[in-house]
Amino acid sequence: MRKANRTITAILALLLGALLPGALHAQLTVTPPDIFEAAFTYPGQTLAPEDGQVELEINLRNTGLKGDTFMVEVTEAPEGWTTELSRYNTVLTGIFLPGEENTILNLTASPPDDVENIPEGTYSFGIKVTSDKTGKAIESKTVLTVSSGKAVKEPLTLSTSYPEIGGPSDGKFAFSVEIKNNGPEEAKVSLAAETPEGWESSFKPGYEDKQITSIQVPKGQTRSVNLDLTPAYQAAPGSYPIKVLASTPEGEADVALTVNLTGTFKLRAATDNDLLSTSTEVGEPVTLTLYVINEGSAAQREVSFMAVNPDNWDVKFDPETLQDIQPNTVPSQVKMTITPSGNALVGDYGVGIRVMGEKSQSNLDFRVTVKAGSGWAWAGAIIIIVVVAALAWTFRWLGRR
Repeated sequence: MRKANRTITAILALLLGALLPGALHAQLTVTPPDIFEAAFTYPGQTLAPEDGQVELEINLRNTGLKGDTFMVEVTEAPEGWTTELSRYNTVLTGIFLPGEENTILNLTASPPDDVENIPEGTYSFGIKVTSDKTGKAIESKTVLTVSSGKAVKEPLTLSTSYPEIGGPSDGKFAFSVEIKNNGPEEAKVSLAAETPEGWESSFKPGYEDKQITSIQVPKGQTRSVNLDLTPAYQAAPGSYPIKVLASTPEGEADVALTVNLTGTFKLRAATDNDLLSTSTEVGEPVTLTLYVINEGSAAQREVSFMAVNPDNWDVKFDPETLQDIQPNTVPSQVKMTITPSGNALVGDYGVGIRVMGEKSQSNLDFRVTVKAGSGWAWAGAIIIIVVVAALAWTFRWLGRR
């Protein structure tokens, strides 16, 4: 029996030894999945005969986990046409992409030099993208239809991603504007801005800190400029329209922008003649007048008061709050009453006042001199008289002896 079991075990071992290498080989030779994708963004496009140049987008995505280099070539184009592959104005034949990232390549195609207007009809373009790591290739095609019935492109277009921004009236604002030259050749684009009265404006090229009034834009390409704006002093809250104007000999374009101002918030507290000192007697109140002035451009909806004073002192405000203080109006008056403690010693004390508004506050520091009461003055005078009289009597008594 044991001999039979050994025989069966040996047979099973031989079978597994023969089958496992084949199974492992089959597993290792499985065709790997696609690790990238490549295709024209638009498999079909239409343009007018006078457009002259074709701009095509190619989407390339590395779906693998590791980076790879992809070689790109144009495999099909109309006879006599010239083609160029680029990314960010850099001509290329290949590109490296990290894992799980994508990019857009541009295929620029131009008809023969002796062709002013492209004849109507259909034109095919094809590209081939090859993975350097696996050797796998993907091909994609697009068909271009040239028709005189297509609306003619404007020679110049302006656009912005953020046409409306906001902030305080004393802030600075910047818009990024894209200028696209759709004309047949490179153009000098003049720039101007229509702004509200008193506003300052200037144009700067993207990522540079110099002011410009014009910019060169190659045909079929886009350039970015920044419009910097400074609102007029004390500009009131509200929405302000801005218009950017661009012009070339071939045409004009504009784009509408909006700046929403929230105003500025600034409070100032003051006293008569800006005096910050007063005097009183122990336990006796003293009243001062505070003037609250809105020096901002936005209304202060509610203003409150707070005092920092010595222990057992009392500070009161009448009224306790002010409502809806408008800018550039007559100062609001508040009565402030300070009462020293009944146990206060004669001397100088500090009382801090904080006037708190909407997004703004003003602080005042008062010096309060506490004097002895009139009752103590009479008592002191009587004591002095008694002492003088006693001394006089003493000297007289001693003189008799």
